Amino acid sequence: MSTKNSSKFLISFSGIDGSGKTTYAKHITRILKKKGVKCHYVYGRLEPFLLKPFIIIGRKIFLKEKDMFQDYKDYSNEKKNKIRKHSLLSKIYFFIMLLDYIIQLFLRVKIPFFMGYNIVCDRYIFDTVINDLAIDMNYPNKKMKKEIDKFFRFFPKPTISFLIDVPVNIAFKRKNDTPSPKYLEERASRYKFIASKYDMIVVDGSKDLEEIKSFIEKKVLEVVNIQ
Repeated sequence: MSTKNSSKFLISFSGIDGSGKTTYAKHITRILKKKGVKCHYVYGRLEPFLLKPFIIIGRKIFLKEKDMFQDYKDYSNEKKNKIRKHSLLSKIYFFIMLLDYIIQLFLRVKIPFFMGYNIVCDRYIFDTVINDLAIDMNYPNKKMKKEIDKFFRFFPKPTISFLIDVPVNIAFKRKNDTPSPKYLEERASRYKFIASKYDMIVVDGSKDLEEIKSFIEKKVLEVVNIQ
């Protein structure tokens, strides 16, 4: 018989592509459900819906001669240059992006949380701000944190959050849809900064899979007070 914490909780998993976030988020969701916990698995990063037509148009007009898989550095620099050059269009683009994401957070997180579900987020606000906002807008770390804090005025902060920390060379080998090690490197440093500011539990994602699962399970059950 399980001992359940009376207060709701939200668990988040963050990290660069190839770190194993989805594996661990789904694992802990299964464990919690087996213990009788009302638990909901959520993909918590932005998935473009309202934004999708603007992404397609933007790539065809402004980045039509650039390929992030052939030369990620060149693609990234050109994208940042276009954002600086077309400031009004960029503001409209990012307004739509934020609107798109806020709607998704309400539907995926806020409403289920309000209805009494505990939430396990495979990626969350941290990941969206880093990958879809801070990198392209070239935010310094302090501004990146401010943007994350704005979201937490309206959406729940994680009860416990994990950063799955994996060396870039290992993460790059795990995923065949990652454009470049550089893509991961510029994000990895951002994640480490955020982990230090939000008391994330940093997990060595290069260790044995079952060992990591066991460690995460133990930490989660301790924090949410479930036996």
